[in-house]
Amino acid sequence: MPRRKRPYVPKVKGCYECSQRRIDCDGTKPECNKCTVRGLECSGFEAKFRFRDGLPRQGRAINRKKKALSAQTSHGSCFSFHVGSKGPIEGVAHGGELGDAQAEPVPATKSQDVFECTACSSLIPSPQGSNSSSPKSAIDDEIRNIVEDMAQERCTAASVAAVSPRASLVQLEPWKEFLLTYFSNNIAPEMVVMDDDHNGWRHLILPMACTDDLIMSAVLSASAFHLSSREASQSVADPQHLYVRAIRELQQRRDLVDCDQKTKQAVIMALATLLVAVMINGCSDFPIIFQMLESALTAVGGESALLDGSEAAQFVLRQIRKMRVYAAPLLSQDAGLHAIIYHAQDSFDCLHYYDQLHPTQSPTFKVLANLRQQAFDIYLDRVLAGGSGTASKRVLDHFIATVQSFTEGSLGEHVLVWPVFIAALESCTSEHQRIFEKFLRRQHQRNGFGNILRALDLLKTIWSRKSNDDWPALLPEPQVFVM
Repeated sequence: MPRRKRPYVPKVKGCYECSQRRIDCDGTKPECNKCTVRGLECSGFEAKFRFRDGLPRQGRAINRKKKALSAQTSHGSCFSFHVGSKGPIEGVAHGGELGDAQAEPVPATKSQDVFECTACSSLIPSPQGSNSSSPKSAIDDEIRNIVEDMAQERCTAASVAAVSPRASLVQLEPWKEFLLTYFSNNIAPEMVVMDDDHNGWRHLILPMACTDDLIMSAVLSASAFHLSSREASQSVADPQHLYVRAIRELQQRRDLVDCDQKTKQAVIMALATLLVAVMINGCSDFPIIFQMLESALTAVGGESALLDGSEAAQFVLRQIRKMRVYAAPLLSQDAGLHAIIYHAQDSFDCLHYYDQLHPTQSPTFKVLANLRQQAFDIYLDRVLAGGSGTASKRVLDHFIATVQSFTEGSLGEHVLVWPVFIAALESCTSEHQRIFEKFLRRQHQRNGFGNILRALDLLKTIWSRKSNDDWPALLPEPQVFVM
């Protein structure tokens, strides 16, 4: 008698944590009860992607991406970016590098529902030999070209929701795959104190980029800027074009209150990634991008509204808290004073996070925190002193001795750029200045970020003055994000 076939029952896949523990997951969403009871952070049931080190079939991929991009050209002219209901934010529009393009009003909506910004990129050179009869026509051509390119490469929000993440990943063009891998290998390690499996710039930002065009454009622009600064002959895409595309995609998501939580997080993550891009190229759009980030965070309801228990939300909030304190003194003296007094402790969240993950490295993390606190104290002492007095030689000698305990390439050395920059501003002796300059040049040789060269230019300007007592007031002038 033939054996009767059992009815087919589809296999129910549980969460990753339960599979690693080799137990049956109960499938409770968004987090299973078995993980919750054990106090584990359940990663949920969505598809997860891992990026391998290096580029698969690298030689073939490079040849393909060169052919695919041989016809790409850069797009010139300034442009205006509007997101909001009541016009541009005060203090955001700048002259000079940021251009003089006039902002056109956006139809009014509920003011609390949107974040507001006006931006004109300093990265886009004016068109040379253009046949356009007026600046406005050149801008229109610029926008039309960008929109046409976006229409070819981008799905609408509804279609993105219908396409599976796996399909989006498989359909990546070779040049995009190359730049994502480049970001993973060359940029992500520089943004965290310790490059490990918990580096959110790699294992959170990059998978989200594969399913969200806004984050993808921001990541690609950062990679392209970095690649073009190091290997101009190996550039695979026009970074300025990608940067403009990211700004225009931000414009299309201006009404954040009506968006779901993932879209809100995507906008915040894209803006954080664009801040990395302006660190890499050292451009003066930093105040605008940072103001956009703060405005977007306010529009979604603040930090508490952004947190939904997900790893992505916790990661991006740690980055914002760190960037906020580093950025504030570079925006204005009052902002720097307020941020360091009221938010300095929040900036240590990243160090606390890695301290919990790697307790054996706790002594190193404590030294890094101590150096950052010394830099905070140097800045506060200078601002509160009102231009009188200088940090004692003993204070700077102690700071330098602590920094020199980090040998070249040692863990955490690369996150000391901002503390060393602040201490260098206070230095008066040629011996100290030589040590600080050597350290910063070593970091630039390591990461290739253009903001370090801009920081060195400012240091030399201040060091050449008869008195550097007022250096906190001079920090905002270059409009560069040093971190």
